[in-house]
Amino acid sequence: MDELGWLSTIVIITLFLGLKKLNAIIKNPLLKALTNPVLMTIMLLALLLISCSLPYSQLANDSQLLTSLLEPAIVALALPLYQQFIHIRNNLILILISCSIGIINATVMATLLSAAFDAPPQLAASVAALSVTTPITLLVTESLGGIPSLAATMVIFIGILGALFALMILRLVGVHNHQAQGVAIGTTFHAIGTAAVLTEPQKISAFASVAMALSALLTALIVPLLYPFLSQALL
Repeated sequence: MDELGWLSTIVIITLFLGLKKLNAIIKNPLLKALTNPVLMTIMLLALLLISCSLPYSQLANDSQLLTSLLEPAIVALALPLYQQFIHIRNNLILILISCSIGIINATVMATLLSAAFDAPPQLAASVAALSVTTPITLLVTESLGGIPSLAATMVIFIGILGALFALMILRLVGVHNHQAQGVAIGTTFHAIGTAAVLTEPQKISAFASVAMALSALLTALIVPLLYPFLSQALL
């Protein structure tokens, strides 16, 4: 990697860490969700590229080191599975089934909406794998021929919505079981939603962490097989 590549990587990392530190001192839940460091980093980098008329392809090429770290980030998702194994041992099959249904439902609905609004194939592929953490979304979207940067932005937006409204909606519709709440949030709203329930009863965050990790693994297996079939049938 050349000097420009190292400089780009250092700038991105420094920007993210600074925004993360800023987010940590914010106490208001709404403001904290809206200033998510991943979202803010993407927005500021986009603003920088637009302001300086720089091509995104150049930034992507210069930050290949960060891209290469996606694979170990995926492997690291095994850690919450190990840490929470005592909580899921007796419910593993049920959690697996719930996560699988959630992923299949999200992919089917995204494809149906894409077909209903006559979305271009590249856009449809970009929204096929959104109920999962960002590293998985980037890799799966790229493999489907979508736009990884668009998918990442949508994933973060979905996570923020979950952080703000997920528990409230679940309680309004009568879902009060902590395990069910955790699985629903972890499967649908991934890391941002899971982080938002860390201050809730421990079972919610434990099951959300497990569902998030399992959904990441299942998405990498299910969506690349399911989406081509759906796209041929519906798009």
